[in-house]
Amino acid sequence: MGLWNVVRRTYRRLTRRREDTLAREAATTLAEASLFQGFPRRALRALSEAVHARTFRRGEFLYYEDDPGLGLYVVQQGRVRLTTEDEHGEPRELRRAGPGEVFGELSLLGDFPRMETARAVVETQVLGFFRPDLKTMRRRRPQAAATVVEALAAHLARRQVAITRLAAEEGLAAEDEGPGDDGSRIRRLLEDADQRSLAAGPPSADPFSGER
Repeated sequence: MGLWNVVRRTYRRLTRRREDTLAREAATTLAEASLFQGFPRRALRALSEAVHARTFRRGEFLYYEDDPGLGLYVVQQGRVRLTTEDEHGEPRELRRAGPGEVFGELSLLGDFPRMETARAVVETQVLGFFRPDLKTMRRRRPQAAATVVEALAAHLARRQVAITRLAAEEGLAAEDEGPGDDGSRIRRLLEDADQRSLAAGPPSADPFSGER
């Protein structure tokens, strides 16, 4: 019985140590991610304890367009190709997400279908944060959950505004230039919208202000 207790305590200690290491690595990735830059330490710590680390092989699909969406992903290592089907059913690349980049974020706020297909270009490690995780965080760490939701809502709002403006600009440019590559225009719209969203910085509302 004494030996069993020693083994059990050792196992628990090693498990906690590994969990702490994974949480620190997750916190580092999240702090560098565009969506979570400027987050207070307590909110980052709560988020890092809630995410799930997953590894996808080269060519493996994370999800398909029109699949039920459960939440967002943050790339730790590797690269993910995001595509949508054109009118002929062929994949059209929207963008490629690399380390620190977020995708699938709309699904964290509601039961929305996936708007694109996500596939690992190389072996890729990601952090996943899903609606059940957010629900649990709201119950246990309501302020941290509020910080996540506010940041995500502000990010999506900025992106929508940027896309609307860029779409208008692209429409005028397309009239001047004539027919062109629609796939290139879509990619440029999304990339430019993301850049403008990043330039706007994190949301001003911060339930953790003064508690870094």
